[in-house]
Amino acid sequence: MQTYTKTETRNNFSEIIKQVKYGKKIVAVKRDVLIVPFPEMNESIPISQINEQSESFDFLENEPDLYSLNDLKKRYV
Repeated sequence: MQTYTKTETRNNFSEIIKQVKYGKKIVAVKRDVLIVPFPEMNESIPISQINEQSESFDFLENEPDLYSLNDLKKRYV
């Protein structure tokens, strides 16, 4: 994933958007913002399942889990 500073993003915004839109790349602006491509999907998918069907969050599969059930202090369900 390519990471840019805020100044680099301002100076190269149109080029960064082209990378995301046409190159289907995920771009980070510092640690604050992720720019992800708009998902291509079947229009018949219910709105409640859009994130599940989209590729926008696929990058999280490579990230470690930050929390486990042992971190819970009180269980509500």
